[in-house]
Amino acid sequence: MDDVTFQFVPALVAGIAATVAALLVLMVMLAVAPTLFPFNPLYLIGSAFSIDTTSAYGWALGVLLLIGAAYGVFVSAVFTGFQVTELEFLWGALTGAALSVVIGTTLAYARSLNRAVRAGQVGEPGPFLLRYGWRSVTQLVAVHVLFGLIAGVVYTTLT
Repeated sequence: MDDVTFQFVPALVAGIAATVAALLVLMVMLAVAPTLFPFNPLYLIGSAFSIDTTSAYGWALGVLLLIGAAYGVFVSAVFTGFQVTELEFLWGALTGAALSVVIGTTLAYARSLNRAVRAGQVGEPGPFLLRYGWRSVTQLVAVHVLFGLIAGVVYTTLT
């Protein structure tokens, strides 16, 4: 078995590519079925910085790309640590599921961190988006699993 070594640039590229893909899926879900999937990640994240919609979307894109790059490094580190050389999509999906637990847990702090939530302009999501309904919970997990899957496959393809 070949040694799997960590490579920073492919890790960043994998994270950014996975972020773009996962965000596109989220926004399509929101556009196609807004009552089924009311979670708008761009406004929820961006409104922590600006309540103006256009500015909030810009902030959110920047934040998501930075976080996605960092998560790409995390997924790649898992691959390196466990010397993953096969079933990369499965390892990526499992890592994405773990990331959804981290994100879902931190959403409990949205009230204290997000001024639009405090002002009542955005509904408080609660942990794992529970206040947005069970479909949003499955959406959160599914998109992070998709992120991990894509990040893992892109990383191993580039290395």
